[in-house]
Amino acid sequence: MATWIKICGITCIEDALLAARLGANALGFVLHEASTRFCDPRVARDVITRVPPGVTTVGVWLDEPADLVTDLARFIGCLGVQTYDLSVARALRGRGLNVLPAIAAGDPNAVDAWRRFCGSWSGYVVVDGSRPASGRSAGAGAGALRAVGRSVAVLAPPARPVLAGGLNGENVYERLAAFRPRGVDVASGVEASPGRKDPERLTQFVEEVRRWDATVGSGGSADSSFPKP
Repeated sequence: MATWIKICGITCIEDALLAARLGANALGFVLHEASTRFCDPRVARDVITRVPPGVTTVGVWLDEPADLVTDLARFIGCLGVQTYDLSVARALRGRGLNVLPAIAAGDPNAVDAWRRFCGSWSGYVVVDGSRPASGRSAGAGAGALRAVGRSVAVLAPPARPVLAGGLNGENVYERLAAFRPRGVDVASGVEASPGRKDPERLTQFVEEVRRWDATVGSGGSADSSFPKP
């Protein structure tokens, strides 16, 4: 099965349509207000209404309360919600929302917490190498990569790990070869400036992911579905 590609930090229709045209499986809209890639909910709602069928739209939050996430998710009309707070993720699933959990690769307790939350989770889970437990950027150093590798390795099937943090068109092929995740998630690595994509970088990124798929014989389409609540 082809690698699932999520392009995050979408803030305008031009970038959304470009990503979709290149073959992205999902688009992420950051609703965490402190982020440099924050997308006004009204803009997100307008863009989502114009995203082609077959592309999953994901509202992305950090640790906002479940009530706020629920209200905004329904307002913008996204198909799924991403949060780093597993207690919020549990509440959202209980409300019938499709959830994309995210864990910090630098947090030694993150995978255990995820297991307690998910049990036999059969969907995607984002493993973010840029968000350690300390809250400081982990960057792309050897320590951060080891943390990512450990987290991806222990997320046994049916979970589908999605590699995030520090990816770009120049390194995604080698990261796929090293960690063999089921998906990749990129934002800053394909940008011209925070919140705006660079067409050449975005094109290169998608092409490198599909080059990896061709190398390992991953045909067909990526599964864009979420587990049922």
